[in-house]
Amino acid sequence: MERKVKIGISLSLSAIAAPLLLWGASWAAISISAVGTWSETVDQADLAGAPGSNLNTTYESATDQVSIDISGTVPAPPADNWRVDVKKTDTTWHSDLHLHLKRTSDGTGPGTISGGSSYLEVTDTYAEFFGGANDRTGIYLQLKITGVSVSVPANTYSTTIYYTVVDTF
Repeated sequence: MERKVKIGISLSLSAIAAPLLLWGASWAAISISAVGTWSETVDQADLAGAPGSNLNTTYESATDQVSIDISGTVPAPPADNWRVDVKKTDTTWHSDLHLHLKRTSDGTGPGTISGGSSYLEVTDTYAEFFGGANDRTGIYLQLKITGVSVSVPANTYSTTIYYTVVDTF
């Protein structure tokens, strides 16, 4: 199951959540879903000072901009441990722009969650974001874009964020 989330800053970011099948005594499927949008337009109102100055270089979304749900875990002891990995694939992106995300809530449910509470730069290579055990819903994420400046040409920039849940047994 894949979910897409479009986020932008005259930059458009998307999220795709990819499930992973679990192996065990019986077939089960752990799944992840991501929901949220963000739109930010950078223009002359974002100048850091008087005309001729640079733009504000950092923009942050709301703390609950994206919501992640993990479901389909096996509830029997021992706990069904998992982790969420992230990467991005650029459509139109400038190399001076850097996308970061962090987890801002634990969500709810019978499981546990850890890690991801500090900003992680999302690159084109999968990186471990946070981990947990058993089902969790309403895990909120905040996004941040850095590197915005007058030297970045005016354009609509776009990238896709991939969230993948991995069963760590």
